Amino acid sequence: MAKINIIDQFRIGVNKNVVTDSKLNQKIKDSYNEFEKLLTDKGFTLKKLSDFKYRSFNSKTKTIDLELAVVKYFPSLTFKHTSFLESILEIFQQLPIKYKIKKNQNYIAIHETYKDQAINYRFILLIRKKKNDLLIDYVNRNGIVQDDRALQLTEAFAKANKISGNTLSSVKRLINYILKDQFKYTYNLDYFILTWFYEFIAKSMNQYLDTKFNNLDKSFDYKKLNEVKYLSKWFKQKININNLYYFIFSKFNNYNSYFFSELQSESIEIFADISRYSLNTNSNFIQRSSFFAQMRIFDLQNFDDLSYIQSHCGNEYGYSKIAWDKARNEGKRYFASPKIITGNSNFAIFQRLFTSISTDLYSKLSQELKEEIKSMRQREAMEDLNLVAHNWLSSYEEKIKYLKPYFDHKYPLSTQSDWNTIIRMITTMVDKVNENDWIIENDN
Repeated sequence: MAKINIIDQFRIGVNKNVVTDSKLNQKIKDSYNEFEKLLTDKGFTLKKLSDFKYRSFNSKTKTIDLELAVVKYFPSLTFKHTSFLESILEIFQQLPIKYKIKKNQNYIAIHETYKDQAINYRFILLIRKKKNDLLIDYVNRNGIVQDDRALQLTEAFAKANKISGNTLSSVKRLINYILKDQFKYTYNLDYFILTWFYEFIAKSMNQYLDTKFNNLDKSFDYKKLNEVKYLSKWFKQKININNLYYFIFSKFNNYNSYFFSELQSESIEIFADISRYSLNTNSNFIQRSSFFAQMRIFDLQNFDDLSYIQSHCGNEYGYSKIAWDKARNEGKRYFASPKIITGNSNFAIFQRLFTSISTDLYSKLSQELKEEIKSMRQREAMEDLNLVAHNWLSSYEEKIKYLKPYFDHKYPLSTQSDWNTIIRMITTMVDKVNENDWIIENDN
């Protein structure tokens, strides 16, 4: 009997149970092709971002939000963001009347409908430049030119997804199904999944290098394993996806990496300045700003590798000095390190969606409580407001971690080979769960 391919079975199980209407997919594809042709003819490049690129967006919703980047690569010094925006708006005026175009200071939105669903395409405008030997994307955010990692993050996730046999995008698709648009900004999930994916892969690779080569003082063509084609074969042979994804979900609230001293993040209150009223309540959204973009194997007997690692270590951008020092101190020839990149991704969209969450939660408060917030009973009212934020955040985090037991060897489900049945059970159970059941009782 042929060995069961768990990777393929998991991916197929997700595809069978989290289905997107084929006609909806075709409509989105046709619109993308229409946008792309107009932009390409004028010298611009169109790129899908995050869930649009991975085909992991939730389609079972009244409004589908898809994000894209219009990219100008290595423009002249005279190329300006203000003229960039006007040029793209002028190009989009050529679109058929069925598309509704809306200009925003930070992005362009195009709206269309499919049956009873609204489809929103949001375009951010990126200028990609090369600074020293680094590629940096710049965006005009509220009139200030700042760097943005959305496209680099998407490219990194897509590459890792190929290595993983498309299981990364399948997991993201499942998470989005469970979240059901509770928070439509999902770049933070890309940061989380990608970082711990490469943490696990780099550690596994170092164990492999020690066993097969370092401990036996053997050489090999290590550069092949830096290529996606060969690394994906190694992944298929050496990585147990139950162990991988159990590890990833176990690390959800962890910001300490073996390879780097600190993974950067920012704590953002759902309602401004309320934490001082209830210190034991969790009402802060953690916005990640560091992610692992790739993994690379180094040969410390190779001059080019040695020269490269000496100038490309860093806690914000680059490879791990911790891993390099360990390899040198232990006399190892080969070692692997993830590459860290730091910066925000599509932060204008994050601010818009996060503010919308805060406004929506506030609007659901009773009129009496709203009056108390403005009165002398502010402390008591703010504690209630803090609880609202806490309940939203705790339910959001519980949904993200929901898949963890399905990969845990301590539970019987992880030993089952029929991923199609397991995922059907997951989607069925999630559809039946009451929203209040995601909130942990007495957790504040």
